[in-house]
Amino acid sequence: MLKDKPVISNQYGALVMAFVPLIYGLSLTHFQIVSVFFILSWLFLYLFSYPFLALFNKKPTARNKKWAIIYAIISSIFAIPILIFNPSVLQFFIPMIPLVIIQIYYTKQKDERNLINDISGYLIFGIVGMAGYYLTTQQYNFDLLIHPTLFFITTTFYVKSVARERRNPFYKKLSINSHILLMLTYALFNHYFIAFAYLCGLIRAIVLPSKSLNIKQIGMWEFLIITIFTICLILS
Repeated sequence: MLKDKPVISNQYGALVMAFVPLIYGLSLTHFQIVSVFFILSWLFLYLFSYPFLALFNKKPTARNKKWAIIYAIISSIFAIPILIFNPSVLQFFIPMIPLVIIQIYYTKQKDERNLINDISGYLIFGIVGMAGYYLTTQQYNFDLLIHPTLFFITTTFYVKSVARERRNPFYKKLSINSHILLMLTYALFNHYFIAFAYLCGLIRAIVLPSKSLNIKQIGMWEFLIITIFTICLILS
């Protein structure tokens, strides 16, 4: 059954982003073993998303179907202790449904890099972070949705300015201006650690577009910036 290689996305930046809100949320709670099951269930649900969505943008393959099923089963197994501990966590699937529909739509259009599609993914990540927090606290914390989503959007503007839209000055201006606006906004409301993360992102957005970076180098810099942002979130 498992003779062929697993179907795994090569979008490692998205994988890192997928766990930032959850790490942030768990940092605000007291550790419980059920959170480990939540992390593992989310990991395999995230892995499931790639072969699942691939069924909509190309001719479905047996390999994609098989690995979608495998990931879904593993995720479901890890979800059992979660649902026993706090079944009300299922409520977070409700707002995810329209976001998944958006993802399916843009996958069918072969326009996965559309900004709306990106934002829908970021919102899903944030909802998962809220769910992980709610699991052990039974409280809603919208900071887990808002802060990461805003930062990921500015990151998307930057990546577009150095990759697919590098010849379009609009995205560089949008990247820089969005970083400045949010940095000042967070500083105004005394979120200095988060403002510092935007300052780091701003320096990167100004300096790096003039460099000749390949995709791997861009990814390495993004990993560093996302790491700084995650630490700043936890400290804020």
